[in-house]
Amino acid sequence: MCFFMAASVLFACGLNGTKLPTLIHISEESNVDGGFLISSILCQRLRISNVGTLLVCLQHGYQHYTKAGMRLGYDCNVFVGKTLSVLDPLTDIARDFPVSNWLISGDTNIADVLLQEIKKQIMGTNFSVRTHNTIIIDNLAILYNLGASKEDVQMFFNDLMHLTKQMDNLSLITKMSNSDIFCVEDSNISKCSSVHVNVLNLKSGLFHEVDGKLLIKRCQDENDDKCDWNLTTKEVLYKVNERNIKIYNPGEIGIKA
Repeated sequence: MCFFMAASVLFACGLNGTKLPTLIHISEESNVDGGFLISSILCQRLRISNVGTLLVCLQHGYQHYTKAGMRLGYDCNVFVGKTLSVLDPLTDIARDFPVSNWLISGDTNIADVLLQEIKKQIMGTNFSVRTHNTIIIDNLAILYNLGASKEDVQMFFNDLMHLTKQMDNLSLITKMSNSDIFCVEDSNISKCSSVHVNVLNLKSGLFHEVDGKLLIKRCQDENDDKCDWNLTTKEVLYKVNERNIKIYNPGEIGIKA
């Protein structure tokens, strides 16, 4: 049931297939919430048998994603320890402060610790038996708040990108909030991605029927490192309701994007 609630936005973004593109990046402009994309993708991943998902919770604690999933008709808890694994640093820090393993001193930063934990999970027995695996990180900008530098975050992403090249059954999904503030860092990551979804405000202001717009750029050939020539661009409007997400074409309901 959850797939049908999220199907329209996944189809619009080209993320409705069994196997996802290798690198997907979501840019979230200031004062917009792209969390519905994470919930929709998570819903789609969990409904496919023998597909593993590693959810890295940085913007919210794991319980937030559980509640968001319930609104779309699925229960994350059913899949935890099976096809879903969760890393929840903020909840761990709040529970175990000041002795949490995430509280690092010296030359090691939070991004390095998180990278090692992600690799440990993905290369473990639970994921090695899956036909395809997905890492979902929400969101990279929170690493700055946890003491990582811009260079640390870029290296963190680069290392994960190399991991997807080593494992042909692995996809990486990242989100960065305040992408208009961290524009250089966000741009560097989006240029490496085979699918880039930009969550934007409406230039025409607030409207009751629409929350914002999605600018979707997709590289048709993932094996081409210089794929600007075959990049497709699509723009849609979206409305997040209590239990579904509606997608409109610009002008469909009399709105200027």
